[in-house]
Formats: sequence, structure tokens, C-alpha cells
Amino acid sequence: MAKAAVLLPRQEMQQMAADLIVQYPNLSPFCIEYTHTDAACQRAIRLQNDGCELILARGLQAALIQRAVRLPVIAITATAQEVGVLVACCKRELGLPDPKIGLIAFENMLGDTSRFDELFGVELCRYTLPDTQETDTSACLAALVDRALQEGCRAVIGGDVVCTRAEALGLPHYFLASGRESLQNAFAIADRVAYAIDLEKRARAEMNTMLDFTFSGILQIDADGVIRRGNRVLYNILDKHPEDLIGRPVQEALPQLRTELLDKALRRGEEAYAILLPIEEHTVVVNIAPIRLENQIRGAILTFQEGRRITEISGELRRELYRRGFVARARFDRLPVQDAAMQEILEKARQIAQYPVPVLLTGEIGTGKRMLAQCLHNESPNRANAFVELDCSAYQPDSLDTLLFGSYSTRADAPTCLAEAAQNGTLYLAHIEALSPELQFKILQLIGGKIWRNGASQPAQTTVRVVASSNADLPALLREGLFRSDLYYALNVLSLALPPLRARRADILPWADRYLAEAQDQYKRYVSLTNGAREFLQHCDWPGNLDQLRSVCERTVLLAPRRSVDEVFLRSQLRELTPAAPALAETAVMPQPGLDPRAARIRQALQAAGGDRQKAADALGISKTTLWRQMKKLDITYK
Repeated sequence: MAKAAVLLPRQEMQQMAADLIVQYPNLSPFCIEYTHTDAACQRAIRLQNDGCELILARGLQAALIQRAVRLPVIAITATAQEVGVLVACCKRELGLPDPKIGLIAFENMLGDTSRFDELFGVELCRYTLPDTQETDTSACLAALVDRALQEGCRAVIGGDVVCTRAEALGLPHYFLASGRESLQNAFAIADRVAYAIDLEKRARAEMNTMLDFTFSGILQIDADGVIRRGNRVLYNILDKHPEDLIGRPVQEALPQLRTELLDKALRRGEEAYAILLPIEEHTVVVNIAPIRLENQIRGAILTFQEGRRITEISGELRRELYRRGFVARARFDRLPVQDAAMQEILEKARQIAQYPVPVLLTGEIGTGKRMLAQCLHNESPNRANAFVELDCSAYQPDSLDTLLFGSYSTRADAPTCLAEAAQNGTLYLAHIEALSPELQFKILQLIGGKIWRNGASQPAQTTVRVVASSNADLPALLREGLFRSDLYYALNVLSLALPPLRARRADILPWADRYLAEAQDQYKRYVSLTNGAREFLQHCDWPGNLDQLRSVCERTVLLAPRRSVDEVFLRSQLRELTPAAPALAETAVMPQPGLDPRAARIRQALQAAGGDRQKAADALGISKTTLWRQMKKLDITYK
């Protein structure tokens, strides 16, 4: 049963209400009491805090209480019979034919009185306030009494405020009491509301029991991302009390949760699966599912399951690793990527980063594989541990073996090898194709959780995430027997292929701006690229990818003769950086690597036209003047 409070404006109504409420099976009397209008709101708030679930009140009190509490408020409405009795009594006591009588009340108190003039031989004027009135309601009711007097009413019928004002004006007045019939009607409505409250309480109890006895933590948020409910398992996983979460924005309570994942659920209705969040010393697997109601997203459900424990290295060891440079600096949110295809690759990389499995990065030299490896580490749960990188092509096999797995010395003070330094962190191996067969086997064992330290009689258990990269054709090496198939498949469980810079031209200028800014900050020399210079950068093929672009930007900052840099200067810098091609016959003019492809087309057109500029312009579909300007701009000479 729902706990119901009945607040009445007259003491004589209390016993009648107490006798009637017991007839309604879904109502449990919380209190039945007389309440003065001035104290009604404060009393209702106290009742709400004490556990009351439903309030019945009349007229002005009902209107005021409705705005003060979150509980259902049932207005006690005067029936037509009760109003009719007062109208007849008023006419009789006035002793006038067809007297004009004012009926003043809130709309929620009155029923239909449209036939009263005919039935009782009076002129009944209704003066009502909406029950949503938010201004000084007492003053408004008193003003209606004044208005009724001015408009010729000989008496008024209403509540306490109306009768008090009428008495001050010397105007006959009659209190609009609520009798048995109006109380019965109000209790009948309250009984149906109480039944709905009981159903909701039962459903909530069943839901809470189900949630508390599941093995997953469950969190409910509304459409604004505010936490509305959680279960016992959730509070245990997060090690938080309900008051630390309920009512707070989910991103304030869980700052590790990425904004874009929530936006996808709450704005676009997209689900998200198996997100790994670092919570204290554990990783937690989170799924997000939007709540849909009538084609609208009303919130989301987040489920939490405990993952593996995060193992962090000691502070002293971390300081030593930082001193040795075993730290990853690149982060996903700092990469100036605009190309749509590259953004998809990075989004996949973010997802991959959460899992402690090997990753294989492929692509041309300079496409950013090293930076992506650092990003993978910094997005992983073990981001606080070491990031160790090694270029396998830079060392002879014996030296590489010693670097990775130590020397064959049995001394206790033997230096830590790179595979040991990467414990609980990431080992990044560039040019993985350069590993000898023996080292390929040892890396395969390392992926499997075993480290074969040189000089040891047996392997030791370890946890190292291996990220490898290569610009070679590994499948071809596999077919030729130069690369182990088991290592290839172990690395290739999760792989990312990075496209060359010429295939993602939208990224060229953002990267150029970044490299220019870094060089300007380092050397305190400042330059500004003209539109022509930016267009030149955009159209170059950049066979050396980001490495070549960085070099050109750094040279530009160091050597620019003036602040404004045009395409002529950039072309000269690129030419000096580009390796010289073998001499070619004049009949086979070819573009220089990395130079503007428009120059090659113009040279070819001039060659085909035998040097005739008009014919070359016609073949290119431009005017002779435009051809001359482009030749000058691209530094093309043809004799």
C-alpha cells in the first residue's frame, strides 16, 4: 500500500476523512491532519522526507504543495451537489430574486456549474485561478473578491482566503467545504494512483534484486549523461558509494571514459562493446547500450566487468626508465590527422590499444609507424610502464641478441636487457624482418610469455606486449622461408596498414604546420607560407613521407631569407633534399621524385610539341600566357 497523507484546511473534516480512507485497500494512512495554508508547503516537504508517497490536499494548499514536492498530489474537488447546496443557502439568506453570487476558487476545486442559474434562479459568476498559478496566490484570490464586489456580487463562496477578504469588505460569504462526496471522489482517485505506485515499487524491487545478483556492474544514465542508478556489483567494482555517483555526470565520476563513445550512444544511438577502462589497479571491460523509447534516446545502460590487474613498476624503476628514454610521447589526441581513411585507422588503433596482444604495423618508411606504436602504448592500461623501442635493422644479429636478451654472463649484476626493461609494458621492434631465425624464435616465445635470457638455463615468465613494424613484403619473405610463419601469424592477429602521405593529402598541411611550429619554437625563427607555398606542399608526392616533410619544414625555418616563404624557395629546398636521379636522355623527360607532378606534365607537353609553347598550351588546355606563368612558377626551362 502507498503511504498517503491527507492535509485539510478545516479541523472538522479530519474525522470524516479518517472514517472514509479505510475503505480504500491501496491507501495506507500516513497522517490525516489540519494544516494552515501558510504551513502547508513546509509540512509537505517534511512528509516527503519522512517517506510519504502520496498527498491529498484542497484548493490553494494543493496548488502550493504541488510546486514544493516531487510526490503525486491529489486535489480534493468540491462536487456539484456541494456547491449547489451553498448556492441555495446563499440565495435563501439574501432573500433576493436572482441575486448575483461570486464563486471564487482554483480551477482544480470546481466541477460543472453551467446550469446553476437555471436550477437555482441566481446569476452565478465564476472567478477562478489556474492551479499552476505561480505568483502570490493568496493576493490573487483576494483581488478576485474585490473584483466580484465591484461587479455587483451580493455574496461570495470560496475558501479561507476568500472568506477572510470578504469579511474585511463586509460582504456576505460562505465557506466552500469538502463533504463526504468530495472526499470519496478524491480517495477513489488516490487509490488508483496508489495502485500504480505499488506496481512501480514492485517492479523496482524486482529489478534491483535482479541487478544486485548479477555478476556485472550496471550503471544507468539519462539522456544528459547524468547517473541515475547503479547496482551493488558496480559500487564494488568502482569502490565507490552510491552517493558518490548518483546525480553526477558520468564523465565527472568516470573521467577515463572517452567523450566520443558516450556521444555515439546518447546522440546517435550507437552501441559500444568491450571498452577497457583503467580503474584504480584493475582494467574494467565496459559495454554501452542506448535506451530507446518512441524513437528517442532516453539514456544508456553501461555494464562493467572486472578485467585483469594492472601491474605497475616501482617509482624508482620508472625514473630510471625515463632517464634511459624508455617512454612513449605520442598520443592519439595530439596527431594532426584530417584524412577520413586515416581517422578510421586511428579509431581501430584506439580499440586495439586496450588489449595486451601483439600488433603488426606495416607501411612505407616515414608513414608514422613509430608514432602509432607510442600511441598504442599510451592508450593501453599499462601506459605508466616502460615503452622500449629497437630498430632491428641497425645491429648485427649478435649485438641485437645481446641488446634484447642480455649477455651470456652469469653475474648477478649483469645489466638489464631490453626485453626485461619492457616487463609489463611495450616492446616496439622496427624492421622486424631483419631478425635472425634464432631471434625470431625468441620473440615468438616472448609473445607467449616466456623470456629466454642469454646465459639462463631455462626461460622465465614475463608479460610484455610486442608491437612490430615493417616496410618489407612479409608474406613474400614467408614464402621464401626467410621469416617464420608462426611468428608472422602471432604478430598479425591485429594489424594496421598505414597509407603513404601521398594517399592522404588532407594530412599534408596539418603535419607541415605542426613541423613548422616545432622548428620555429626550437630555433626562434618564424616564417609564414604563402598560398602558393601551401599549394606546392599539398601537391608534392612526398616519397619520404613524414620524414621528408619534417626535413623540408625544418630547413625552411633555418634557411628562409625572409619571413614570407613562397613555392620557389620550397622547391629549391626539396630539390636539394631529393637524391639525384640517373641522367636521362632529353627525349625521356621524367619528373624528379617528390616534385610537383604538374611540372612533369608541362615538360612532357613541351617535349611532344618540340618546344612550341602554343602547341604545348593547346595540348594542356590552357592559354600560352598561363603556360608561361606556370613554367616560371615551377622553374621549368625548355630549349
